[in-house]
Amino acid sequence: MTVAAPPELDGLVYRELVGSGGYADVYLYEQQMPRMRVAVKVLKGEGLTDSIRRQFRDEADTMAQLADHPYIVQVFRSGTSLDGRPYLVMKYYPPPNLALRSRNERLSVEEVLRTGIQLASAVETAHRAGITHRDIKPANVLVSQYGAPGLTDFGIAGQLGHGAAEDDEDDVGVSVPWAPPEVLFGQSNGDARADVYSLSATLWQLLVGRSPFEIPGGDNSAYGLMPRIRTSPVPATGRADVPVSLERLLTQAMAKDPAARPQSAIAFARSLQEIEQEQRFTRTAIVVLDEQGQTTLADQSAPVQGADDDRTRVRAPQSVQGQTPVAPRPRSVGGTVAVNGAQGVAGPASHAAYEHPSVDAVDVGGTVSRDRLATRTVEPEAPAPAPQRNPAVTLAAVAVALVAVVVGASVLFGRGDDDPEDAPKTVASQSADVALSVPSTPTLEAKGVPGGVAFTWQYLAPEKPDRFFLRTAANTGALGESLDGAPLAEATSTVKASKGAQVCAQVKVSREGLASEYSAPVCGRAK
Repeated sequence: MTVAAPPELDGLVYRELVGSGGYADVYLYEQQMPRMRVAVKVLKGEGLTDSIRRQFRDEADTMAQLADHPYIVQVFRSGTSLDGRPYLVMKYYPPPNLALRSRNERLSVEEVLRTGIQLASAVETAHRAGITHRDIKPANVLVSQYGAPGLTDFGIAGQLGHGAAEDDEDDVGVSVPWAPPEVLFGQSNGDARADVYSLSATLWQLLVGRSPFEIPGGDNSAYGLMPRIRTSPVPATGRADVPVSLERLLTQAMAKDPAARPQSAIAFARSLQEIEQEQRFTRTAIVVLDEQGQTTLADQSAPVQGADDDRTRVRAPQSVQGQTPVAPRPRSVGGTVAVNGAQGVAGPASHAAYEHPSVDAVDVGGTVSRDRLATRTVEPEAPAPAPQRNPAVTLAAVAVALVAVVVGASVLFGRGDDDPEDAPKTVASQSADVALSVPSTPTLEAKGVPGGVAFTWQYLAPEKPDRFFLRTAANTGALGESLDGAPLAEATSTVKASKGAQVCAQVKVSREGLASEYSAPVCGRAK
């Protein structure tokens, strides 16, 4: 890959080469006034076509349109060098990008969740502006000096709703390992759900260190990956510290059918937030632009019926002095319940916070809302004359009150040696305990052995009662007519066959009356 000489640019001094791609090089320059480091992306001189120039110009316009978002790389200006090469001047992010980081270090689950929510915020903002990214991958996520991700490379971004059939000239070059099957096989040029797939595949790589369908030591060329992306189930991460809920979400977000995925980036972000809450991690804010282009902080809790599920309205705090509030009914504030004096509800934030949406202080999940409480003025009243009481009745009332105090104290404080785990569970936690889980779809592998074909399979969260049903045939087309074999207790089975004969199989997992889907079919030849 050839690298052209860096161009001379007014007000910028060349420092070093940062990276080189198929049609552009990225250099580090130092801007002179004000003095700061910037990244300059320059188109290569050779092989430039009108389509590439238009794509480069569209990238500049797209990134400039979204430049205020804290998790999208900012473009300062664009132009053409003296030797005729178009260029972009962008905010500089020091290496490594997330692709290099994921291959060289183990990212924690908490960091991956946080990064996923931040990137989903950027993607949702682009979608609300009518823009699909279409090339989300770890290499296109840079990291600032403060650890914040920056989504870049909108070079093949498109307008939402434009499919391949509508624009035959829009030849989308995609990065195969992170692209959804409908894009790879020409059924779509990409939409919001395609970006959700690529974002999920990116998070999978951050956890594992390689793309989801990459096989160590196997054929990982585009032609090797594409059939696996089209038919193979999403593999488990294999990390013991990855919660089952995250495994399930990544599998859902990379479903073969776009309709089975989260239908928007913000829905995906909210699911990631739920996992953060489940794992007791610090909650990450979802920062988006609304439909009018105003910066707002997205609702971070379960939506309430009748409330706007895409943003939280916040108001300046109102002080109530000299008045006694009437106990109000709980009311919804952007999907949370606000009661005077309650903690952990959506509440007010200053306008200044909206100018810096990435600041943690504007997380609306931890302030108190006091706005618009119903109030009444308490007028002093003349004391009423004390009623005459029967002494016997008064003594009886005192005795009853003492008993009530003792009972109440024992209920409130309990025995000093009680275990907190024995406390009554909420309805939500009780329902979670009794919920039955459908086994995940297994991933099947075939290997030819002397006298047959050995099949082995893996799946998420195996349990002791699990049994397996394997059906086999001479080819994949006949599998649908095959009968299930006897239930198997082990996740392996060898099917006898003569040397050179092909055996194809599918397997499903059965658990106490619940069964998974059949695995994708695989075939092997006996040795």
